[in-house]
Amino acid sequence: MSTTALKTPVQHATIWDSLSDKSKARRLVATSEDFDKLSERVVNQWNRVDQIIPRNKLLALIAVVVVAHIIGLAGFINALHQPSIVKPKKNEVIVEFIKPEVIPPPVIEPPKPPPPPPPKVQRADPPPQAAKPAALRTAPATQTITANDIVVQENTTAAKTSGPVVAEPTPEPAPPPPVIKEEPLVEAKGGVGHLNNPSPEYPDFAADQGLEGTVVLRVKVLPNGKPGEVKVKKSSGHGILDDAAVAAAKRWAFTPAKRGNTPVEGWAIFPVEFKLQ
Repeated sequence: MSTTALKTPVQHATIWDSLSDKSKARRLVATSEDFDKLSERVVNQWNRVDQIIPRNKLLALIAVVVVAHIIGLAGFINALHQPSIVKPKKNEVIVEFIKPEVIPPPVIEPPKPPPPPPPKVQRADPPPQAAKPAALRTAPATQTITANDIVVQENTTAAKTSGPVVAEPTPEPAPPPPVIKEEPLVEAKGGVGHLNNPSPEYPDFAADQGLEGTVVLRVKVLPNGKPGEVKVKKSSGHGILDDAAVAAAKRWAFTPAKRGNTPVEGWAIFPVEFKLQ
């Protein structure tokens, strides 16, 4: 970096004038010697400029100017590509407040008072009239009908009797129907061991698995003692045991229900236990 002192404005003007002298520029075309002299003079002038403005500052200034031109050119090109900003059209909304029409309530007129009664006019009593003479009356007629003139027809259809007439007696009320007393009902009976009923077969799978339980059956017993319908009222918790109990009950014999001495249809409820020995 050169430490030469800065030149005065007069010296700067002298340097630039010498560089831009047109008369000297014309002589460059004349001879090669003039071109050499002019080149030597330009180099000298550039050295003087270098002494006035340091080279690094000059290069920095030139770089700043170039960058500024590049940025300006890029901004201009970008502005050309960007669409112009169109201001949105404002849609005016007119809001008009309409005051609701208030319909006054109908005026109810009070009832009119009844009209006053008409004044009573007292009429004057008519003058008394003279008494009329009494009308003439004819003499009352005399009764000329005798007792023999009334004839009563004889009842020839009635039975002839010489005794006194007696009124017919009123019939006595019918006795109430007899009350039939219902005979007591004896429920049906059945189960394992009843009437030599065998125990149900223990399923092999249930025995291998160690399944046990008690099934409560509800059997519809016909009058002849045979089962009509078998239902599981309470399960043992294992379907295989419930099915075995139902299958056995369908082959058993039962004591039918009786009303008095007559066998009737009824239901028998009993447990069936499955227990491994």
